Amino acid sequence: MSRIFLILSVAVLAFSSFAQEKMPKVAREFRGLWVASVANIDFPSAPNLTAEQQKAEIIKLLDMATELKLNAIVLQVRPMADALYTSEIEPSSWFLTGESGKKLDFDPLKFAIDESHARGILLHAWFNPYRVSHVSMKGDVAANHITKTRPDLVRTYNNGQILDPAEKDTQSYVTKVVMDVVKRYDIDGVHFDDYFYPYKDDKNTDFPDDKTWDDYKKSGGKLSRDNWRRKNVDDFIQNISIEIKKIKPTVMFGISPFGIWKPELTITGTSAYDTLYADSRKWLQEGWVDYLSPQLYWTSAKEGQKFPVLLNWWNNENKKKRHLWVGVATYKVGDKERPEYTPEEIVLQIDTTRGQLKDNAGTIHFSAKPIMNNNGKIRDALREKAYRGNAIIPLSDWITTTLPASPELNFTKQPNGDILANWQNKGKVEAFRWVLYWNDGKGWKPTVLSPNMLDANLPANMNIQKLAISSVDRLGNLSEPTIKEIK
Repeated sequence: MSRIFLILSVAVLAFSSFAQEKMPKVAREFRGLWVASVANIDFPSAPNLTAEQQKAEIIKLLDMATELKLNAIVLQVRPMADALYTSEIEPSSWFLTGESGKKLDFDPLKFAIDESHARGILLHAWFNPYRVSHVSMKGDVAANHITKTRPDLVRTYNNGQILDPAEKDTQSYVTKVVMDVVKRYDIDGVHFDDYFYPYKDDKNTDFPDDKTWDDYKKSGGKLSRDNWRRKNVDDFIQNISIEIKKIKPTVMFGISPFGIWKPELTITGTSAYDTLYADSRKWLQEGWVDYLSPQLYWTSAKEGQKFPVLLNWWNNENKKKRHLWVGVATYKVGDKERPEYTPEEIVLQIDTTRGQLKDNAGTIHFSAKPIMNNNGKIRDALREKAYRGNAIIPLSDWITTTLPASPELNFTKQPNGDILANWQNKGKVEAFRWVLYWNDGKGWKPTVLSPNMLDANLPANMNIQKLAISSVDRLGNLSEPTIKEIK
């Protein structure tokens, strides 16, 4: 909406008159959506679309996110050592172009960032750090793919190929790729999924890292093989965290590990600690991540893996109070083989996070396509039951940043009693969202608005006596409100 500049026709009092007024809490919740590119799960829907078709799909996804009042997209930009963006390091993704290394007609990541930010939606770039092949890809990879430039770093396992996490050149190479995106793109977060050392094959074959293991022992290493593998991943995660913050301290770092760290008490199932060598609890407790999104892909009643029990375990282990924005299996809704996964179950899980995590609550849905298609009426349930009002993301107190300035607020009272209000940002910090407050004599009421909302027509029957506006930055920080009295 366009700005409205009108001469004030009513008496006003400046913000300082109301500096002691206590404003109500604004709804806070991270509402994310994983958008997977591998195997063309979500975007793009096929590997041979035109640039205009791809842009249309991004717009459609973001329009759905806006409709459902989501506030974050987690877009997979590196599914298998390739790029859904313009890169001089890795080839363009086959899932994007149908040909590995083909020149791009546009930059999907930049386009998605611009369109997301215009709607007040954050964009986190999702990288798979180690995977370098996928069974769904047809044909060969480009000459600059890591499997051809550094085959010595690649291991074959379970009909696929991954980079050996123990190789120091693997760690430095993937770090270089991630930092290239952090430097060149206006992303809000870096995100890793649950693929570290690979999941076991059907025969429980051990991962083929004899070479790097032998090198480690010859160098005098004393750790057991399992602890050595975990340390390889730990070192990589810690260094990525450090490097991100060196370049852009406000870019968040998040990981979505398998939902069970390792079985204990009433929790049973696969141990990510022992199978994937992913000590995700350590990453959380050391504060190497800004948020952790354990994939809690079980129902509230699943024996051994009950959603609220797992959530409570993670919450108790969160000693530094980083964010727990958990992954939920929305993709299972509508599956005849999983009748227990109903829209009501997903809404219950969202409510459970709110009950346990309060103002730090958050969920990320996997994935976009089932919601887009309204499988099992899940889209309807999210719109009508789970997300009925906008929310800004929870605060990250450990991230130091410049706070937004109080906006400028103007209004005029129309002959019919309606109030025309308009506002604009002040200071250097971008206004990513707005919070508009009004007081009808019965207390303040807030509403969260998108960044392109710069004016409002407030009907006379709202009986507004005071009006206020705050700007919100990308980390959820609120400015001091600008408050004016209406007479």
